[in-house]
Amino acid sequence: MAFVRKKTKVYPWPVEVKRPSEDIPGEFEKFEFKGKFVRLTRSELDKFEEEDEFSALVKILVGWEDVKEEDGTPIPFSKSVLKEFAEDVDFVKGVLEAFRGFYGNAQAKN
Repeated sequence: MAFVRKKTKVYPWPVEVKRPSEDIPGEFEKFEFKGKFVRLTRSELDKFEEEDEFSALVKILVGWEDVKEEDGTPIPFSKSVLKEFAEDVDFVKGVLEAFRGFYGNAQAKN
């Protein structure tokens, strides 16, 4: 298959968020959603680890699917909602691990 340079630099990638279980002490519950991530350039990726967490989230996450309120209502993506989610340590950890996992897996397969 020929290499095709893509103009779009956004890709979907699964995100797993682990939270302490409310019912089972010492266990975690896993929640998943599909994040829409911006593919960074090499120079952006080199600087990525220097970003504060909110700036990093804004730089890489531009959308999502399957993020809902407790009543099942979908939560539309926006920077203001992302700022609220940036206070959730479990969410931030899940997003950053998913993003790093993509790049780690891509590099390992090359």
